[in-house]
Amino acid sequence: MREASRIFSAIFVAFFALLTAMPAFASDYTLGIFGNANLDDRIDEKDIDYLKGVISGTNPATKLSDANYDGKIDAHDIDQIKYIISGDERNLTLETFTIYEEAKVVTVPKPVERIVVLPICDGEAIMCVNSADKVVGVGSGFSEDKNRAIFPLLSQLPTVGKWSEPDIEAIVSLDPDLVIADLRWPDPEELEDKLQGFGIPVVRMGFTYPDFSLQEMMMLGYLLDERDSAEKFVAFEKGYLDLIEDRLAALSDDEKPRVFPMYSIWKPGSEGSIVHMLCLKAGGKNIAADLRGGTGGMYPEVDSEWLIMADPEVMFQWSAPGGYNVDDNSEMEAEWLQIISRPELANVTAIKEQRVYMFAPEITSRPCWFVSLAYLAKWLHPDLFTDLEPQAIHQEYLTRFLRLDYDLSENGVFVYPTEEAS
Repeated sequence: MREASRIFSAIFVAFFALLTAMPAFASDYTLGIFGNANLDDRIDEKDIDYLKGVISGTNPATKLSDANYDGKIDAHDIDQIKYIISGDERNLTLETFTIYEEAKVVTVPKPVERIVVLPICDGEAIMCVNSADKVVGVGSGFSEDKNRAIFPLLSQLPTVGKWSEPDIEAIVSLDPDLVIADLRWPDPEELEDKLQGFGIPVVRMGFTYPDFSLQEMMMLGYLLDERDSAEKFVAFEKGYLDLIEDRLAALSDDEKPRVFPMYSIWKPGSEGSIVHMLCLKAGGKNIAADLRGGTGGMYPEVDSEWLIMADPEVMFQWSAPGGYNVDDNSEMEAEWLQIISRPELANVTAIKEQRVYMFAPEITSRPCWFVSLAYLAKWLHPDLFTDLEPQAIHQEYLTRFLRLDYDLSENGVFVYPTEEAS
């Protein structure tokens, strides 16, 4: 098991390094679509100019230069780029990624008019790009009571089994143009391999990992012919990411608090996990970053002795009970009290100063993950973010992008303590 964890860690670090090292030409991310020859965040006339240079020998070929993905770079690739720009492409080839493997290449026939979406987070992303009407089937999680408030339409659609264990026959019966699945589950042998014979492509997306969220949303916009919607969402998200990053930029390492980001009291998130990325982006230092264990090596376990010795200044838990169908914060408060009242942790700085915070997963592992980032940045550095209003950001997300009539001042429980979140 330890060897497997080490292997995973090496793969993930190498893959992450590859993503961050790509020459994105002054962009924050590289749009992983073949035809994005200059490796920036969009496909436009600049890619045609760059590709002409590749063909003439003045520019080096990039991994996305082969726009029509036929194994050679020529004038036909320029034609494909023109089709993509005008929205007339007959297919789109994507370079998608999973957190456990190298990037995968998937070609999707266009247009995509019938979608089966398996994970909750991906369904929410589809709503963000105004494409819920294209969904014909969903994973069973959409119809659970806790999710009906946020998925009033998708929760009424036919279900195709659990997101991690889908019913292949049910998927095929809906005749989808595309299946959108989780980054890691189910295994390809249980999904892609079984759907290949029916000509149904599978695209894996997460919308939960902060470092990849902008790229994924734009890829979804291109895939579903909703580029304008995707661009508006990316601009909304990026505006807050840039604001937070800019204000934290001048902090020294000593000014960043020591943080214990956790899924439960004895299970932190180490390097590569969602909570680790959140911690860093909010201006904290993850005291568990170098630990390894659990699924993918990112979810180790510690004991009270380790936590006492590490002495975090701040603790936060991302999996507290709450959500859109809960209006009473008593369960989240009870879980907070269980942590704060542990006698063996009484001398831990975060406990003594009551800097222990709770998140519902609905704002940490969804496309609106940056809402939890806003809360966390404000908790870690209150003097820098007195004007930041996380609940207002969340409300705009629900109203403007999910197009929901949902009032956060009256409904939902997402953080605790609430008095420090305003």
